Amino acid sequence: GLVLAMITWVAVTAAQFDEVTVETLGALEPNLAGNLVAILSSGLIHVLFSLAKPQNYDFKSMGEIKMLEDDQRGLAEEDYGDKFLDEAKAWVQKWGWGFTITMVVIWPVLSLPAGVFTKDYWSMWVFISIVWAFLSTFVIIWLPVWESRDTFIGICRAVTGWPKEVEAKTSGADAAPAAEAAPAPEAAPQAESTV
Repeated sequence: GLVLAMITWVAVTAAQFDEVTVETLGALEPNLAGNLVAILSSGLIHVLFSLAKPQNYDFKSMGEIKMLEDDQRGLAEEDYGDKFLDEAKAWVQKWGWGFTITMVVIWPVLSLPAGVFTKDYWSMWVFISIVWAFLSTFVIIWLPVWESRDTFIGICRAVTGWPKEVEAKTSGADAAPAAEAAPAPEAAPQAESTV
């Protein structure tokens, strides 16, 4: 990939400017051509070598790796099932490809009708980018906090000494026996005053 990129970079420079100097090598078009060839040829070379000599790896050895810590708290048994994992994979692929196509194809195509951007049109795109950045920052930071709010509340209650909230709230006839079965909290011993 590197060799092809260097050849392309120098060849495009020579074809465009009829000379190869430090200044002409720094032009945008030769750099773009060299970078594109580097990225695309590396991928193509990888695919060709993989097809020519496949490893046929079955990931069996990955399952044999012993975990240092087998901590599966917070995961239900069905979270390890093929059905759940297949659904999760489908969800990731759907949204991943959708977002990629939106950002790489649709978003740039929306700017094509404008041609050369006017100052106002450019300001609109900058505003959209800033709003996008703030919204994504908000979602990236606060959505995990919101999803973990029970854990944070539990930690705050434990640190401040507040009692834990009852997980399952009962009502009606079930509430009375539960209330009767629960022992009354013991009163804290009072220290005698020596004054």
